[in-house]
Amino acid sequence: MFGSCSRDEDLGESLIDTSTPELNEMDQWIRENFTDPYNIEVKYRFDDAEVDNGKVLTPAKLEKVGAFLEAMKKVWIDPYALYGGEDFVKMMVPKLLVLVGSHNYNTNGSIILGQAENGRKVTIFDINYFDPADSQIMTRIFSTMQHEFGHILHQHVMYPMEYEKITPGYTTAWMNYYGSDALKMGFITPYSMNHPNDDFVEMIAKMLTKSREEWDTFVESAYVYPWGDDYEIQMARKLEGIAKIRQKEEMVVNYFLQVWKIDLYELQAHVHEVTVNLANE
Repeated sequence: MFGSCSRDEDLGESLIDTSTPELNEMDQWIRENFTDPYNIEVKYRFDDAEVDNGKVLTPAKLEKVGAFLEAMKKVWIDPYALYGGEDFVKMMVPKLLVLVGSHNYNTNGSIILGQAENGRKVTIFDINYFDPADSQIMTRIFSTMQHEFGHILHQHVMYPMEYEKITPGYTTAWMNYYGSDALKMGFITPYSMNHPNDDFVEMIAKMLTKSREEWDTFVESAYVYPWGDDYEIQMARKLEGIAKIRQKEEMVVNYFLQVWKIDLYELQAHVHEVTVNLANE
């Protein structure tokens, strides 16, 4: 015996919601400033399909999302559109931006500030701590943005292989080094020691979160103890580290100019000016 549903049989109301979701003010602003002009989807509501479910993470607060996105547009998108062109931004920016409120801790105690996946998706953590008037927070978050965008750039067009030969001493134990140790070895940050790709994008991130003067000061900031018999050895190591970082700087600047037709020093000056103006608003 076979049976079938009658065409007239009432199966009840569908459990699938096919209605168009209502947009709040934040959704509308995102659509007008990110989605329509650049085809960027911004996910700020917590979506466990977009994050590591093995981590304890919290959603981003709505008021922090607004403040961060407004600053991101002024500090990151608009400057690249100005110096790289609208087409550059449309082609290169990730099409999915995921915002998470909390820190993202690793088992070794280090913190993941952001992640880039295949040039399409960028996840930014720490959103609930964002404050445009706090220079340390601005530097940390937008250094993360510039770092992750740097990965997208070299995933499209690789930097010269000669770059990684400048300082071949890469190590996954980078967290065991102080900032001054890294500088003396020719790395701009300890995390630069992790991999040549991270080294390259950390250079970009540091340059674009400092003025030219601040950058020059930082490059030469490795501490040398003024006592002991090895003072001259320490100074020699410091000068050697500076020379290696300057080599990398030249290659990064040339990469931006030759590949993307962007003057990195002009971009640096503009981003710094915008960042200062945001802090004073």
